[in-house]
Amino acid sequence: MASKLPNIDNLSLADLNELIAKAQKAIASKKDEAKSGFLAKMRADAAAHGLDLDEILGKGPGGRRQRSDKGVKLKPKYLGPNGEIYTGRGPTPKWLKSLERKGEKREKFLVK
Repeated sequence: MASKLPNIDNLSLADLNELIAKAQKAIASKKDEAKSGFLAKMRADAAAHGLDLDEILGKGPGGRRQRSDKGVKLKPKYLGPNGEIYTGRGPTPKWLKSLERKGEKREKFLVK
């Protein structure tokens, strides 16, 4: 069976690098085409069943998948000396930062 590929034995290094770059661009283009075609088919199939593909995939606004624990009240992970609460998520609160600057260890305030 004859190969459709060009004979690369006589190509210079610059020509080989150019060929590789062109092949990588072609691969990326083909992948993008396949992905968009597949997504269009999936959206059409979902719409035919009265569904939204983003809803099926669990994506929220902006195309990002929503957290599985969104809206769940978290237990406090750290408790400050004046009753301040920090769940360990998000930016470190000022009360904990100031205590750490004074030399206190964060582990001292862990809720057990």
